[in-house]
Amino acid sequence: MAIWRFFQQHWPALLVSAAGVLLSFGAFWAIRGELGAQHRLEVEWVAQDRNRALKKGVEEGLDALRSIRDLFRASDRVGAREFRQFSLALLARYRGIHALAWVPLVPAAERTVHERWARLDAPDYRIVEPDDGTSPSMRPAAQRERYFPIRYLESEQHPGLVLGWDQGADPVRRTLLERAWLGGQMVVSGRIPLVNDEHPQYGFMAFQPVYRNDAPISSEAERRKALLGFAVGVFRIADLANAAMRVLEPRGVEFLLRDESAPEDEELLDFYVSRLSRHADSSGEYTQFPGWDLENAPRVTEVFPVADRRWSVTSSATHQFRSGEGFGEGHWIVLGSGLIMTLLMVLFILHTQAGIRLRARIEQELRKSEQKLRVLFHQSPDIIMTVDRAGRVLMVNRAMPRATGDGGPGQSDGGFLPERAAERFRDTLNGVFETGEAGELHYSGEHSTWWELRIVPLREGTEVTTAMVIATNVTEKRVLEAHAIRNARLASLGVLAASVAHEINNPNNAIQFNISVLSRSWGDILKVLESHQREFGEFNVGGVPVDKALKGMPRLLDGIAKSTQRIQRIVANLKHMARFDQGELDHRVDLGEVLNTTLSMLQSQIQKHTDSCRLDAPVSLPAVRGNAQQLEQVFINLVLNALQSLPDRSGRVTVTAALEPEGEFIRVRVSDQGGGIPEEVKARVTDPFFTTKGETGGTGLGLSISSRIIQNHSGRMEIASRAGSGTEVSVLLPVATN
Repeated sequence: MAIWRFFQQHWPALLVSAAGVLLSFGAFWAIRGELGAQHRLEVEWVAQDRNRALKKGVEEGLDALRSIRDLFRASDRVGAREFRQFSLALLARYRGIHALAWVPLVPAAERTVHERWARLDAPDYRIVEPDDGTSPSMRPAAQRERYFPIRYLESEQHPGLVLGWDQGADPVRRTLLERAWLGGQMVVSGRIPLVNDEHPQYGFMAFQPVYRNDAPISSEAERRKALLGFAVGVFRIADLANAAMRVLEPRGVEFLLRDESAPEDEELLDFYVSRLSRHADSSGEYTQFPGWDLENAPRVTEVFPVADRRWSVTSSATHQFRSGEGFGEGHWIVLGSGLIMTLLMVLFILHTQAGIRLRARIEQELRKSEQKLRVLFHQSPDIIMTVDRAGRVLMVNRAMPRATGDGGPGQSDGGFLPERAAERFRDTLNGVFETGEAGELHYSGEHSTWWELRIVPLREGTEVTTAMVIATNVTEKRVLEAHAIRNARLASLGVLAASVAHEINNPNNAIQFNISVLSRSWGDILKVLESHQREFGEFNVGGVPVDKALKGMPRLLDGIAKSTQRIQRIVANLKHMARFDQGELDHRVDLGEVLNTTLSMLQSQIQKHTDSCRLDAPVSLPAVRGNAQQLEQVFINLVLNALQSLPDRSGRVTVTAALEPEGEFIRVRVSDQGGGIPEEVKARVTDPFFTTKGETGGTGLGLSISSRIIQNHSGRMEIASRAGSGTEVSVLLPVATN
């Protein structure tokens, strides 16, 4: 009875209390479950970030190996020095690379030649076949017919990676080499043990085939013929993982890396311990994984390709996982709030939390999108801008070289371009807006630069409202194209010169032989003719009286002999011009001989332009270190420029060579009495494509190439000139010290 009376008196409070308790506990468990789901989702996001970073790190390491392939494809002359410089840059940039090597294909017949050339870089170099207990005669025929020795190597010390070691002698590696060779794609090995100062770790090897540029490789047979060798890389998996994770904020996530293509007992590659874990100094024993004792910890597994293999990465959160949730203990606050106030707070929190979560997700996506756009826009090597129909710049990532304006937003009517290109830009822009199709144009900028503009229409619906202008500096591309064309032309002339020299040399040798026989026979013929004259009187020889024939014949024979010698000198010059240039800069060069050869090859031009061309070079001139043919090219350009600058044949060209007073440099002066160089163009004469002789076929590359050759020889070029007073070009080259 008393209980019923109490209930009747306080039923509203009891009802509210009961409702408050029920609603409070309901809200408590609802929020707790939501936080748990959010936690698991966040763990998945963090794990996916780790997975992407790891995959990117592995791919960047493999891209470094592909760049070595590109190095050998871009140049026919990659020596030990070039490989070392390129490899050291890659090793410094990508921490996970353990070793980089170049492994050429060496047929057995060329083994001796290969070893002799390799000893120029490494005196102790030889092809080594590791002893596996098998007699050489019992090895497979393919192994006896060809070798895959390590020719160049940049690495830490590692067994099996020694200069000269034949990688094909190892059956496993030979299988990988054959698969990469015939497949034409990079091949990755299974795990291999690596040793560091603390404990053993695993790595893997990658083999990238390199083929000749001019050979087809669409079939296995074609790839078999076109192979040059392999770019080989050894990667430390732990370093790849550490380098990839270092760019991310520590969140308390660990992951296990496996090779799904390997046998079951060789699947394990690496276990990455979180930087927040108490076990971060783990001994590296992979049988027990620190932090993986959480039975309910969410895990994320992803499989991704690594060259021709498939790896998987499994990530899991640890006790130290850092959550981004700022209301992690909110369910306890809700539980303690009580009754009606608890109910109201729960409703408010649920409503507010849902809105905050939605806004946070939207803002996060916007930040990601904005960051990607900002990186693409501001770090692009090209200049990117948007313009309206009038050509006004609306947005630009950075200012571009121009003749007028500041190149920033608001600049209109093509004012960011040189005047000669602005009108073409306006015409092209109008065409883009009218047709809705992209357009492009090329123009030359200041300081002998070349630019390519691509104009792309931007639409809102079906109407073109703005256009995107992408400006690319293509100066280097133009220089390389012009240089390649010039080299091809010179190569063709060299082949023609060698062919002509060979064809002329054969009949000239016959003439020299015959004239020597005829000269020796003339003494006997002379006696017979004189005896016949005394006995029978005057008579004609070849329509000429015998007296004149007897006196003129020695001069004719001598003239023929001198003419054949002149032909021989011309042929020698042609052969010298056609000689193949190895491009090496480490020979002792006699500058006096170089200058004499230069003037000899330019004799026809000298006779055409001047009556006075003098060379003054002492016989005792010290040698310089460099490439004789390249220096000949420099002085041919300088002397030819001096000859072509003369107003008439009375002008003089003088070439002098002397040792500088301090004894460290030799100065070669080429001076002329031509019209000189105006002050306004003197600073640009060594720029690529700058020429004042465009009407007569000048390319503007002579002084530019000469300047680069002199710089490669550690020298310098000085130009002293004044309009109307002639020009003096000085070339200073360091004296060879040994």
